[in-house]
Amino acid sequence: MTETSSSVPASPPAAGTWTPQGQLADPQPISVALNPDKSVTATWPKGAPAGHALTIKLRAARNGAKIVIHLAIDNESGQQVSMNEGVFTGGVVVDAQGNTLKAENFDSLWTLGSGSSDGNIDPGQPLIGDFVVDAPASGSTVNAYWTQAVGVNGIMAGIILVRDIPIN
Repeated sequence: MTETSSSVPASPPAAGTWTPQGQLADPQPISVALNPDKSVTATWPKGAPAGHALTIKLRAARNGAKIVIHLAIDNESGQQVSMNEGVFTGGVVVDAQGNTLKAENFDSLWTLGSGSSDGNIDPGQPLIGDFVVDAPASGSTVNAYWTQAVGVNGIMAGIILVRDIPIN
């Protein structure tokens, strides 16, 4: 995640619900499931069977004034995927109103790890770990997105947007 305190352009929230604007209004279609542990599992391409998809599992937990987000990504989609591991230069977490949540600098407790050597999420080399963002001022969910995350027609351009991740 990038360290920033700017806001993502958003229309006025309706009942605390963020409406993505601009390029974020056209993310890649994904399947999303809420798990019993209140984590969210997203798969791309939408409707792809297990073993043939990019699988992203996110679990957000409050820790004082911070949110610790456990992330596990496995790419069995057969497509090139880069979630900008290590520094998450294209990844952002926003609150229910679309305000960007500032990410902490990485340290050994929060840095994500992958066996990939080229920045992509390769089959059999999952990206797993935790990162920390400031807790939102209000609301019980966060949203996460990555720009230029997946290959579309041979170009890294697809946006992955995971909405309404519950804060435990």
